[in-house]
Amino acid sequence: MKILLVDDDTTFLRVMGDALSARGHHMRVTGSGVEALGLIKQDCPDIVITDLEMPEMDGIGLMIRVHELVPNLAVVILSAVGDATSSSRAFQHGAYGYLQKPCRVEALIEGIQRFDDADKAHQKEA
Repeated sequence: MKILLVDDDTTFLRVMGDALSARGHHMRVTGSGVEALGLIKQDCPDIVITDLEMPEMDGIGLMIRVHELVPNLAVVILSAVGDATSSSRAFQHGAYGYLQKPCRVEALIEGIQRFDDADKAHQKEA
């Protein structure tokens, strides 16, 4: 699966990117929402996983722009803010999922697997 991981925390990008690559996913990582949009235009991923709070463009803003480019592209929001308002706002704007940071690699992998299973089932129905 092609995954675009967006987070301004370079350590998080490296650790999660390496862990997901080791499980066979094709990873692209960036610390910028603006750069993420360029990467999506070059080679659209299957799923975007983005931090909520980043400089320049936050995760909700990125998700809105992503959906302008690719309306059905799944976007998962990661956030250190665990309040109901943040998650509700993310889902109102079309988030596929919302995970609280710090998140375990396994939790992220489980979420990606659920998406992959649902996507395969949808393709089988079509």
